[in-house]
Amino acid sequence: MLRRLVALATVAAFTIPSAAQAQAKPKVVAATPEEAGAYLLIVGSCHDCHTPNWVESKGKVSKDSLMTGRSIGFKGAWGTNYAKNLRSIAARQDENHWFSVMTTADGGEGNLPMPYHNTALMNEEDIRNMYKYIKSLGTATVERIPRGAKPGEEPSSTYIDLNVKTPVPAVKKP
Repeated sequence: MLRRLVALATVAAFTIPSAAQAQAKPKVVAATPEEAGAYLLIVGSCHDCHTPNWVESKGKVSKDSLMTGRSIGFKGAWGTNYAKNLRSIAARQDENHWFSVMTTADGGEGNLPMPYHNTALMNEEDIRNMYKYIKSLGTATVERIPRGAKPGEEPSSTYIDLNVKTPVPAVKKP
């Protein structure tokens, strides 16, 4: 009897904290899921990459351009990637697929610099609220986003170089 009690207490000691930690993720409280999603996209800096001219205009863009992707690439050791039109993605994906992509780096196929390691830590309801907000924007007809380039290939459009570079030391004149 005592042995069973000790075994049960040991199992509880290891599982209860894990369950509590899994439920401890904070979430955004808003009047509607869409309002929560809109807020999260701003504070999560999602617009910085996925909304044209967001950074340049300090967020003063038309609703029509929100989350429509950018033709400016991000070049790094992984190649060059372009921020996708999330409105068209939300229109063709269901909410469960969206959640899976945001928490598993698209099954391991996600590309840098998208911070999947951060979105995977978010509260599930918050991730779903982001989807609901983007879906509520409807589809948008926008310029075609270029295809990414593999490492060593030259990008097909303007890009931001995120490669780490070591400065060449200045040569001292005698």
